[in-house]
Amino acid sequence: MNGKLSGLVGSIVIGLIIGCLVANASYPKDLWKGIIGEAVSEGYDGMYAVTCVYRNRQKAGLSRGCVACERKDLDEFVNKQPCNYHKVAKDIVWDVFWWRKKDITGGATHYENIEQYGIPYWAKNMTVTVKIGNHTFYKG
Repeated sequence: MNGKLSGLVGSIVIGLIIGCLVANASYPKDLWKGIIGEAVSEGYDGMYAVTCVYRNRQKAGLSRGCVACERKDLDEFVNKQPCNYHKVAKDIVWDVFWWRKKDITGGATHYENIEQYGIPYWAKNMTVTVKIGNHTFYKG
């Protein structure tokens, strides 16, 4: 195989691999900001768990459901957080969606801080899977 053809074949193979990865790892580009908005006070484990829920919701065909992404002041809130949280949140999203790392929520598709907000109406017929930090995780 000549050099040009070999290079073309290599490019096609790499493109196919990247295309498969992207198809298996799609998530909203602003999800890392939502993770900060939802769980920055919960540290790494809390942010990781919330990200797992978004992956579980996607796999179940549910809407993203990230209320923090709808905050009008999300960018301002995120910019007030230490920069290391930006990197941590981005790394977590990468690990959960690209590398398919372990789900620590037991398959949860919902979560709530019930100490602060009480048990939500939608949790009535759901099973608690785990409590991580201030968040209680549910699946139903």
